[in-house]
Amino acid sequence: MSDQAAREARGVSISLLTLVAQASMPAFHVMLSRGLGPSPYGLYAWSNMVVEMLSVITLLGMDLAVTRETSVAVADGDDDRVERAVAQGLRVVLLSGVAVAALLAVGAPAIASWAGKPDVVGPLRALIAVPIAYHAATMFLLATNARLAMHYDFWTRGLFQPLTLLAVTALALHLNLGIVGACVAVATGMGLTAVMASVFYGREFSLSKTLRHALTAPTDTALLRAGLPLVAMNLVAALRGRIDAFWLLRYGTEADVGAYNACMLYAVSLFQIRSAFYPVIGARLPGLLESGDRAALREFLARQVRWVALLATPVFVLFAGLGDGLLAIFGRGFLYAVPALAWLALGQFFSALSLPVYVLPLGRRAHLSTLSATVAIALQLVVPRVLIPRWGLAGAAFSFALALIVAESLALVFSWRITKVHALSWGLLKPLIAGAGAWAAARGVQSLVHGGVAVRFFAGAGAGAVVYLALVALLGFDEVERGLVRDGLGRVRAAIDRRRA
Repeated sequence: MSDQAAREARGVSISLLTLVAQASMPAFHVMLSRGLGPSPYGLYAWSNMVVEMLSVITLLGMDLAVTRETSVAVADGDDDRVERAVAQGLRVVLLSGVAVAALLAVGAPAIASWAGKPDVVGPLRALIAVPIAYHAATMFLLATNARLAMHYDFWTRGLFQPLTLLAVTALALHLNLGIVGACVAVATGMGLTAVMASVFYGREFSLSKTLRHALTAPTDTALLRAGLPLVAMNLVAALRGRIDAFWLLRYGTEADVGAYNACMLYAVSLFQIRSAFYPVIGARLPGLLESGDRAALREFLARQVRWVALLATPVFVLFAGLGDGLLAIFGRGFLYAVPALAWLALGQFFSALSLPVYVLPLGRRAHLSTLSATVAIALQLVVPRVLIPRWGLAGAAFSFALALIVAESLALVFSWRITKVHALSWGLLKPLIAGAGAWAAARGVQSLVHGGVAVRFFAGAGAGAVVYLALVALLGFDEVERGLVRDGLGRVRAAIDRRRA
């Protein structure tokens, strides 16, 4: 096993720990749905989608622009350049965030009028500070991730953020502050998270110098030029991911939007598995693209996609085959959304395996990502308006999956034409075959077990997990994976020996 693969694996493993820790976020939404009720929760979810979409403008492409700049600076050992890049990113997201917040505060009644839901005005205005705080935290964490110090991201986004949101929102619900109070609590939790991210940033770089740069340094026009083209790409992608929910509120009910959001909370974790690989991708891919070494680029991408598939396939089986047990956590009134969860999971699973699309934004071809997403949006302007009145929630989920698969397929074609490199390998088939076997086993056991939703869910999930692990082991690992398994087992044995001593 190469040293580089080992470093990548360590970075990804910490990012995955962050993702596992963030599994508490559905608990936050379960608490909201049960504390507020299905309809108010649906209004919260819809308002949050609007704010998240507009937050792309707040970000102004600084995520990828600062990622590129800090990655190169860390490789050169230039901490001052890192601090200047983070300072510029902070300045942009704070100034643009205030401007967008003001526009949203003024435009909230018009948005509510379009949706025909006057009660969303309060939640929209209460959530306007969330993007500012979230993106400020992102600027700090991008720099620490570039140094492969992923543990700061774990402590901040994996533990502190979800636990803080749970605590402050539980307090708001306990005080009967209603939906607006819950939204204010969310904004407070995000603000505290930004503070925590700045503290951890200060352990690797100079926080005081960064803040001085943000206040006094001249504007880095080159960084702005790098970020601005990404605004359209991110805005189109955000609209693509939420337009179905907008139509759903127009043609359905607040409860439908709440159920759709519950499904998306689960399904999006498939994409988050891919996102867990992004810190390593952001640290290595720009350099590989600059070097022009196709063999190294293909090996890197194929390895990352194979690892994503190993982790994402059993999660997809869980969501697509055993959705009733997951949605029952929100309440029995959410069980009608099981087909919607399956469709959303399919779209997100395809997206998770489409990791090579990062070639476009990190290779300064963001306009091709924008074009791919625009084609998908054209579908979403038509398909949901036909399917939602007929199929309801399932129609919205199907249109989302269709648009996502179309967009990612186009982006994959563009990335291949640019690099002449793909990420397919025979090793990729192994988790897919194992997943098919796990799905058959889980469904078969469920059909044989009698009892409530929980009993059938755990029986099916247990059978699926056993079959998946057995088939993956039977089909065999590649040499790199075997090395990682040996290394992991060695660490476990060493830890056991130390405890015995």
